[in-house]
Amino acid sequence: MAQIILNGTKKDVPDNTTLDALISAMELPKFFVVEKNLKIIYKEDYKNHVLKDGDTLEIASFCGGG
Repeated sequence: MAQIILNGTKKDVPDNTTLDALISAMELPKFFVVEKNLKIIYKEDYKNHVLKDGDTLEIASFCGGG
């Protein structure tokens, strides 16, 4: 198991979990952005990012308003 920090909360994920697999398991709105260890990750790269112990993720969604 690897322990990551997701939006400020510690979370255990199985070894070799990709960012794509983590996001697929979450109920996220249509538009969101992912930051891993202070770097923005582009959607096409989610499959290439294997989560490691100590990784910090911030996932933020967009909302409109006026």
